Amino acid sequence: MKEDKIIIITMILNFIVAIIKLIVGIVFSFSTLIADSIQSFIDFITDITSLIANKIGRRRANKTYPFGYGQVYAVANLFTGALLFLIGLSIVYQLFFFNGEVIPNIKLFVILLIIIALKSITVYLLQHYGKYYKSEIMIESSKESKADLISTCVVLAISVLVLLIEHLNININIDKIGSLGIAIYVFYISIKMIIYNIKELLTNSEENDEINEDVKKELEKIEQISLKKIRVIKMTTYYSVFLKVKVDEDITIKEFIRLEKKIKSNLKLKNKTIRFIDIEPV
Repeated sequence: MKEDKIIIITMILNFIVAIIKLIVGIVFSFSTLIADSIQSFIDFITDITSLIANKIGRRRANKTYPFGYGQVYAVANLFTGALLFLIGLSIVYQLFFFNGEVIPNIKLFVILLIIIALKSITVYLLQHYGKYYKSEIMIESSKESKADLISTCVVLAISVLVLLIEHLNININIDKIGSLGIAIYVFYISIKMIIYNIKELLTNSEENDEINEDVKKELEKIEQISLKKIRVIKMTTYYSVFLKVKVDEDITIKEFIRLEKKIKSNLKLKNKTIRFIDIEPV
């Protein structure tokens, strides 16, 4: 699936960015960049969990899971949120035990600009193809990558401030302050993710006007079948649609199965957020 390929590409980019940040942060004794590298590793891990969740989430509904496997996305995001909170703790730990003594130079600025360029490509790919495929997973991942991009821009700004403070002989460790700021930001994002995905696991039934309209338009094209009832179940990032339809008495079982496949295929092509469709004749 092309959606998976884009996630794999962005996953590789996030891993490269995280490794560069970590190595450069250690080499230049830049604690803020080390903290930022940890956030990039989270982006990488999020891509892995999204890829796994995407594979599981596509499975058809069965007797054990009559509404499909869509809630696996909330579980994956909940795991990422908890991991992100632990990462925040690790940033605070390194804040006290790593003596950042960064001395910015032209090499550091060039490397940071390269990192920003790579991260910008990642954000673009996720946003562009997320909208194209109507993939909420990719759109959510783009938000995380965008946050990481902003964080790297902040790191660049901090490196400039460190250079200015050096020239002005002001005794302020702006590097430590930057690390603390990133830690607070990571805690905020993690708690927000945990709360949101707990809510997603507890509630999943909802009205969706776009899906309702798509279903009505599709069934209007078929004379032998008319719509009786629509039920839409939100499975975190995707939807399961349950239809009750009235079928003409003279239609054969073979003909109904053919029309059923056509309806399902057309609806999934029209709306990429629909993952599972069940059609019950009455």
